[in-house]
Amino acid sequence: MNGKYGLNKREIADLLRDKDINPTTQRIEIAHLLFEKPQHLSAEEIRQRMNSEYEKCSQATVYNTLRLFVEKAVVRELIFSSDRIYYDSNIDKHHHFVDVDSGQIYDLPAHLLSTPDLKGSGLEGAEIMETSIIVRGKMNCEAGAGLDKQGCCRSSQRSSLKSRKPSPGES
Repeated sequence: MNGKYGLNKREIADLLRDKDINPTTQRIEIAHLLFEKPQHLSAEEIRQRMNSEYEKCSQATVYNTLRLFVEKAVVRELIFSSDRIYYDSNIDKHHHFVDVDSGQIYDLPAHLLSTPDLKGSGLEGAEIMETSIIVRGKMNCEAGAGLDKQGCCRSSQRSSLKSRKPSPGES
């Protein structure tokens, strides 16, 4: 699905039909938002953007649509903790780097990190179905460090890892 960014709503509807998803107006709008560019968005960020930029959408509709999109492999679910779940519009195999200072999430190509070997772990009979590695560290953009040819702070490759709980003083 990587490379499916910038599709118009008719193309989004076709994409959903290809995944056996009934392309309702709200599902098309949510998918259109997710596939504007490669990004990692929380359900709350999606709901807020839907309600400010697109058709009004309830919290239940957003959560139910995202659950369906995950089940049908339209997006990937990234669970950082119980209150930090993000939806990744890039479903190709890759990992993530989280900048602990800014909370930005960057995609890491899968070939940079190797899949763990379970031999000797006591889990020899386990089958690995997916590997998702989260690397936490600090970015140093001023020193020229980067994750891609476009530079370390390229907006299309990052998302902010923020808690869904409001800070003191926020409503």
